[in-house]
Amino acid sequence: MNMSNPTTQLDAWAIAIQTASKKEKFDCILVPSEIAEMAAKKNVKAAKVGKAVSRDNVEKLTVKQLRKLAQANSISITRTKKDFIKLLKLLEPDVGLDSLNGVHLRSMIKKYMIGTKRSKEELIYILREKLSENG
Repeated sequence: MNMSNPTTQLDAWAIAIQTASKKEKFDCILVPSEIAEMAAKKNVKAAKVGKAVSRDNVEKLTVKQLRKLAQANSISITRTKKDFIKLLKLLEPDVGLDSLNGVHLRSMIKKYMIGTKRSKEELIYILREKLSENG
C-alpha cells in the first residue's frame, strides 16, 4: 500500500477506526466526514484571520486570534519587565522605576492590578509594527 498520498493515508486511517469501533464500544469516535468538516471550519477561520491581516484590519480580530497571530510571528503575548515599567511610569510618573527589583516591581504590579498578558491594543500595535517591517 502506497502511504505517500495523503488521501490514501486518510482512507487507511478511517478504515482502521471503523474496524476498531466494531471491536469495542466507542462513544466518541468521529467519522471521517466529521473530521473533514471540523478541518474545513478551522481553515475558514484561518482564512478570515489572513484576510484581516492582509487588509490591515487586525483590530477586528479577537484577542485569541491576535495571540495566535503574535505567536506565529515570534511575538511574546506576555508582558516583559520593560512593558511593566512603561505602564507603571504612566501611573507613577514621579517615581524612579528603572531600578526596581523583582519584589518591588511585583508589589506595584499587584497594587495597580496589571495583568501579565498583553492587552488587545498592545498586540495590535506590536503586530502592525512587525507586519510593516516584513512587508
